[in-house]
Formats: sequence, C-alpha cells, structure tokens
Amino acid sequence: MKVVPRISKSCVVRSMALKFVVLFCVGVVAVCCCGYRPPNAGAQFQLTSAAPLQEPPPAPEATPAEDTARYVAWMEKQAKPLNDKPHEVVSLRIGDWGFFYHGDRPVGSWRPLQGRTAVDRSGHAVTETENGDWFALLSTSDLDAAGALKRVAWLFNADGLVPTAKPRTARGDKFTAPALTAKDGAIRFQGWCEAHSDPPYEMRITIVATIKGTKLVVDPASKL
Repeated sequence: MKVVPRISKSCVVRSMALKFVVLFCVGVVAVCCCGYRPPNAGAQFQLTSAAPLQEPPPAPEATPAEDTARYVAWMEKQAKPLNDKPHEVVSLRIGDWGFFYHGDRPVGSWRPLQGRTAVDRSGHAVTETENGDWFALLSTSDLDAAGALKRVAWLFNADGLVPTAKPRTARGDKFTAPALTAKDGAIRFQGWCEAHSDPPYEMRITIVATIKGTKLVVDPASKL
C-alpha cells in the first residue's frame, strides 16, 4: 500500500502568502502602467488653469522735455536777455502754450520765480499784468475753469483755491468755484488764489478779455 506524504500546515500557509504577495505586486504594476487619476484631479487642474493672468501695471509716461527756445527769444525781444537757466513747467502745457521762468528759487524761500510768463508758438505772451494776450490764452481749446485757475494762479505766484479749501480770511458767502465764460466777444475768468507769501493771503482774480484789450482786477479777501 502506497503512503501519501503529509503536507504540513506551515507549508500551506507559506504557499498562500506567496500567492497573495505575487497578486499584490501584479496589481501595483498594473496601476503604475495604466495611470491613476485621483478624484477631482481634472477639476482642480481646470480651476487653476482658468485663473486670469495679471497684467503688469502700465509704465509711467515719461516727462516731456522742456522747450524753452521761444521763451528765450521772447525775453530777448523785451530787451531782457537771460543770463541764467530758463525753465518750463511742462505740467502746465496746453495747446500751443508753455509756461516759463528763469533761475532757481532756493528751497524753502518765498522769493517768486523770476520772469513767470506764458508764451505760445505764435508769439502771444501773458504775464501777471493787463498788458498781455489774455484773450488768446483764455480762449485756448480744451481750457476749462479749473485749468484756467491753475495757470492764472501760477502766473500770480499763487495756488488756486477751490470751495473744499475755504480761504481763511474771506467770508464764506463770497468764496466761489472758478468760472470761465464767454459772451458777446469777451471771455471772463474769476477764481480764488492763495499767494505764496509770508504770511500767505487769499485774493480773488477777475479777468475780462477781448481782442482789443483786458481788464484785470485783484481783490484781497480782506477787502471783500
């Protein structure tokens, strides 16, 4: 009679464990080869890729170069040739008009800028007196009341004032916003300014200009 050898339990257990390890390895290899996408992976990618790109801020505009040639020529015609450096306040340019002075004011000084003059490319000129081409300046295209105030104030060595910055000495009912109007061949400007002086003071400037001439009135706030 043939005797069948007995297989121990330990051998059976080892055999089953070996099969499990082999199957696990096969599964891992299959996943690596076929690729695995976690849940919502596509949605996450889409959200990230859909975010708008931020554009860099625009580069600041370069400050225009000063163009003082016509100012130098105008001063020579007035028999006042310059012996120091001419300057243009390029921020005040409008139309064909430029705003000029010469020399330099020491930092912290109340001394007015010298030779403050507006000159256009046709030879018209304006200073802080009546004897200027005010009609040509105030009739410049695109010049509004606020722009006129800023330029007139500069010519008078002052800062323009608006109703939100009420003069310290003027009565409130007298203080008004700048106005620039045209009627019957005349252009009228009126605005408040604060003079660069020590101490500073407020004044109202009224200009009525026609082709034939100009009437200019400066009223200190203390007298109104």
